[in-house]
Amino acid sequence: MAKTTGTARAKAEARVTEATTKKLEAGMDQLAGFASKFTDYAEGGVKAMTDSAVASTEVMRELGNRNMTFMTQAMEQSVELTQALAGVRDPREAFELQSSFAKSMFSAYTTELTKQTELCVSAWREAAKPYMASFAK
Repeated sequence: MAKTTGTARAKAEARVTEATTKKLEAGMDQLAGFASKFTDYAEGGVKAMTDSAVASTEVMRELGNRNMTFMTQAMEQSVELTQALAGVRDPREAFELQSSFAKSMFSAYTTELTKQTELCVSAWREAAKPYMASFAK
């Protein structure tokens, strides 16, 4: 068995150190690449959340306006019904007025509810687009 000299041993240690250094550098490069991708996803997520928040605010404002308009119209129609009922002399006429009012209010309510549901579903689809694009990558 041959004895290794100090120089040969130093060269072998240098090769091992160099190989280890290269492996560490490659690992650090991979880690940096992962961090870069994670940063890109995080930035995209924050932008998508910001855009969604802006869109949500607009949708909530629209829903609030629609609700106030609907309630105002309902109150006006209620006042009109009350005034009409004040002048009624026949119970059948009162029943017909109330039935007509109930039918028109139910129709208006279902129409408004349908429009608001469509608005919410549309807003949800728009809010989900950035996330779906991100998941598609």
